[in-house]
Amino acid sequence: MSSDLCIGIASTNDSLEIAALEPGKAAVVTKFPATGMGIEGIRAFLSGYANPVRMAVAGVAALSLALSLGNVRGRETFIVSTAIADQAVALARYAEHAA
Repeated sequence: MSSDLCIGIASTNDSLEIAALEPGKAAVVTKFPATGMGIEGIRAFLSGYANPVRMAVAGVAALSLALSLGNVRGRETFIVSTAIADQAVALARYAEHAA
């Protein structure tokens, strides 16, 4: 199991659902609006975590989220088809197990 923080973000037209998964702990899920303010809220959360972060994103804004949030040293970002995982917790688990 990885020691990285694993993040899953499921994007819809109205919201960005984010799940944070740390090794040995239950996932924590919250929602942000699908606006610039919501993206900045996620960016602020991620910037407060010093360890490597693995992030999987899916949904209508997956590509823009990956580009705006994923270009940071120590962060791996995966763009995932909603056919594989479309819920934030499932995406966090995808990031946890992705090679």
